[in-house]
Amino acid sequence: MYVKKEFEDFKSQCDIVSVVSHYVVLEKAGSSYRGLCPFHDEKTPSFYVNPQKGFFHCFGCGASGDVIEFVKKIENLSFQEAVQKVAELSGIESPLFSLNDESSKYFTLMENVAKSYQKILFSKKEALSYLIQKRGFSEEEIKRFEIGYAPINSTVISSSALKMKIENEYLMKYGLVGRNANGRIYEFFNDRIMFPIRNQSGKIVAFGGRIIGDGEPKYLNSSENNYFSKSKVLYLFDRAKKKIKEANFAIICEGYMDAIAFHKNGFENACAILGVNLTHDHLKMIKGLTKNMLLILDSDRAGITAMERFGSTLAGEDMNVKVLTFEDVKDPDEFFRVHKSGEFNGFAKNANEYWDFYVRTALGDTSDKFKAIRRFSESIKWMNSPALKTSIIQKAAKLLMMNEKDIMYELRYPDDLSNNRTIHNVKIEQMDFEDHLIYIMFLNENLKIKVLEKIEPLYLSGFAKKIFDLVSKGESSPQEILKVLPKEEGERFFRIITSDLKIDDFDETLRVAADKIKEREIRSDLSKLEKELILTEDPQKRMVMKKKMISLYAILKGKRGGSNGRE
Repeated sequence: MYVKKEFEDFKSQCDIVSVVSHYVVLEKAGSSYRGLCPFHDEKTPSFYVNPQKGFFHCFGCGASGDVIEFVKKIENLSFQEAVQKVAELSGIESPLFSLNDESSKYFTLMENVAKSYQKILFSKKEALSYLIQKRGFSEEEIKRFEIGYAPINSTVISSSALKMKIENEYLMKYGLVGRNANGRIYEFFNDRIMFPIRNQSGKIVAFGGRIIGDGEPKYLNSSENNYFSKSKVLYLFDRAKKKIKEANFAIICEGYMDAIAFHKNGFENACAILGVNLTHDHLKMIKGLTKNMLLILDSDRAGITAMERFGSTLAGEDMNVKVLTFEDVKDPDEFFRVHKSGEFNGFAKNANEYWDFYVRTALGDTSDKFKAIRRFSESIKWMNSPALKTSIIQKAAKLLMMNEKDIMYELRYPDDLSNNRTIHNVKIEQMDFEDHLIYIMFLNENLKIKVLEKIEPLYLSGFAKKIFDLVSKGESSPQEILKVLPKEEGERFFRIITSDLKIDDFDETLRVAADKIKEREIRSDLSKLEKELILTEDPQKRMVMKKKMISLYAILKGKRGGSNGRE
């Protein structure tokens, strides 16, 4: 458990802009910062970070929270893990948190297993010879990339678990071992070169194993579980993050050996998909660092087909994606064994824009033109950018030697110009006294209490009353309020609390606001009396009503320094 004050002190020491900048490219926008939201696909930035208030909010998808919530959400971590990660990124000491027993047990076990695999590798001449002589590794590189070996009839995981007093049921729960018909526990990795797979935080969550020599499957990954999903992990991404941001582009390849080959040759902004699926989760990870990506898959038919299939994932993504295929070698690992490291940059300059590659590949056989058009129609159907759609149709028209209009008709291509907008395009109305009250409330807790004590919310406008009601019900943080407000009201609230409003005298501001609210109350009472007076025939009752109205008009006159009465 934690003490609330210590926890708040911890958050106040963290620079949320600095932490978020590890994942999102931010630019200054008034007193806040903005960038493309890492939690949903968007073309125009609607993700804002406010350092003064210490929170983030996206007006596109509604994601909101403090620095810990951001890291928790983007890295798919538990609360305790997120706190530790924030402390690490901020360079400060974490409050008294530790990983929960379940997570700690899993990550510690995986680290121990990785160490055991590597220890076995250096005692296994055949496996070591395969890596050094056939794959070109040095012993130093083997250690650097934590490569290991799972022997035939391996019991490495079971033995490591036994030392930690972890039961087989735990291993079964996370798919780390299997049980045969006789009830005997067995492990999935046997006679394989082993590669630890780390998540964004650098924790080992799974393993990949490559068979030595011939056999199927060539590569085998750990079973997916609560800690590991192939769609959310990129091999070596934990090492590549910093270099991707520095280089402002990411190299995406296929497989452990290819990713390692890039790192060995100085291209440390490379990471690999596990299998042949590039997912939206992968793109979110990359988009937080750069919009530029170079795709390099095997040059065989399977690699080309996979690259083509990525179109449905890349459609609608505002990214600059290029494709590189090798003619004289199969993959990057083989490329660097044939060519010098410096030659890669020359090859990379010849990379094709993804949609050029896609259209050429999809329409390579132009004998059946309309069948070829249908092959790529789904991939452009949901693209956000009409300009990109038009560009693709122009490319197809050239290759097919057809009229663009004929292709557009065949695709039933809509002229759907984007109507995206951002906060800075929204008209900012002049702040009134109610906005001042909201601004004051969120400066600090003491002022919030004072505002709630001094101001009667009954006669506030609908928007201000809603904010007061939310605060009164315990929704005390900006991010909590932003989560429940409609988009337009959320934008207005965000503008108010992040404005550079200067108030010299808070007490005077509250007094003026209270007077204005009292004036609204009086005018409301007058309106009711006027309506009742019209409907009342009794002379005595009418006299009483008129006296009340005269009294109320007198109060108004005193407050405003002039007569507002009529009788």
